[in-house]
Formats: sequence, C-alpha cells, structure tokens
Amino acid sequence: MTAVLAAVVFALLLALGAVQLGSDAIFASVADAHSLPAHIPAQTGIAIYRAIARVAPAPYVNDMLARSALASGDLHMAQAYVQRLPVSANRSELQARLALARGDERAAQQAFVNAGDVLAIEAEVRGLAQRDPAAAYGLETQLKDRLKESSTHPDAVAEAYWHLAVLAAQQHRLGLAMANYRRAIALSPISSKYLISAGFQAYDLRLYAEAQRDFQRAIGVDPASADAYAGAGMVALRLGDREGAQAYAERSRALDPDSHALSTLQTQLQQR
Repeated sequence: MTAVLAAVVFALLLALGAVQLGSDAIFASVADAHSLPAHIPAQTGIAIYRAIARVAPAPYVNDMLARSALASGDLHMAQAYVQRLPVSANRSELQARLALARGDERAAQQAFVNAGDVLAIEAEVRGLAQRDPAAAYGLETQLKDRLKESSTHPDAVAEAYWHLAVLAAQQHRLGLAMANYRRAIALSPISSKYLISAGFQAYDLRLYAEAQRDFQRAIGVDPASADAYAGAGMVALRLGDREGAQAYAERSRALDPDSHALSTLQTQLQQR
C-alpha cells in the first residue's frame, strides 16, 4: 500500500511539475530576463499544455492554450480552444478578445457585456462617444443592465448610471442626464462626485434649490471639495446672494485655486 501511495504521490508531483513548467514557458516573455522561465521556449509550454489537454481537458488548460494562440495570432486555434470552455465570464472575455482580433467590434462589445468586463466596456464606450454618441449610450445601458442582473455591488451600477448621465448631457439630453445622476446618487448617496455632477446639472436646468441641496450634501460628504464650494457659490450668486457667493469662492480658492468650477464662479463674479 505504501509503494502504491508513493507512486501516486510521485505521479502527482510529476504532473504538477509539468503544469508549472508549461506555465513558465508560456509566460516566458513577461518573466524576469535573468529568471529560468525566461529561457524556456514558449513552444515547450504549449506542447506540454496540449499534451495535458488530450489527457485531461480541464478548463484552465484550454484557457491557457486559447490565450497563447491569441497572443501568437493563431485565431483559428484560439477559437477552437475557446469553444471547449464552459459558459462563463472568462469564456465571454476570450470571445471578445478574439472578436477584436478579427476586427468585429460589435461582437466584441456584446461579448464584453456578457463577461461583465467593466473596464473593457468603458474603453469601448469612450471610443464610441465621439463618433456615435447614441451607440455609446446604448452600450453603456447594456453594461448597466448586465451589472444589475448579476447582482454586482451597487457602487458599480451607480458608476454606470453616472457614465450614462455624462453621455446624455453630451447629447444635450439634460432631463435624461438628471434622471441618471439621481439614480447614481440613490445607489451611492455618499459619493461627492455624483452629488457635484447632479448639482451642476440641476444648475444648468435652473433648478437652483435642488442644485444647492446637492452642493451642500457634497460639502458634508467631502469638506475638502473645492468644486462643491464653487458650485454652491454659483447658485448663491444666481439667487442674488453676492456676499455668500464670494465667501464660497474664497473657501474654494483656499482648497484648490485651480478648480475649474472656481474659475467659472470668479468669471461670473467679475461680470456682475
């Protein structure tokens, strides 16, 4: 029994060693130049993983082979390994990378949404925003819906609503922008960023009382926010309280003399 156990342990250690060697070889290009993995041919790692895949086609093996094929530009082989993966966010992310490599932006975007890959989607949205604002808004909406469905932390959903608000404002859909800012605040009520953004949107819509409430809440959350004080000053000036506006400007200047909102307030003070 002892001999059998020893043989099993030896075989297991040998298998683990092969996996480690394969991983080291595949990632040799990012290893330290003076380390052993840097001197192992990548093809060695690929051969090891392919051998493992034939015996025990575990998801992590096919994942590694798919990524290696993508890195080398072998899209046909990458597709074959991706198809062997179980349905998961990881598979969707690889499908997106494969679609991008093929130049299929729409398929990549949908796959990134399926994967819930926030960073990748936001990068796609930024790229779309200038050339197709409506498509950018639609893609961000898909991401928001995906995050809600997956029970993601409310802060991530709130951030998606904030991005939707910014996109709506850029399209001059101010009422929609305001509604999205409110949804972001409802999910993350102590975010000064959302409160300040809502405050300036309310200001643009001439909802001055609402704007002042947002700025005061932002000050309560972050007393060091120069933009919040400047926003409050802009509202005060609009409501005829020049002395109050100047006091807010002084406070904002003490916190950040380079605040863009402060610059706007100072210009308004000079004009009145």
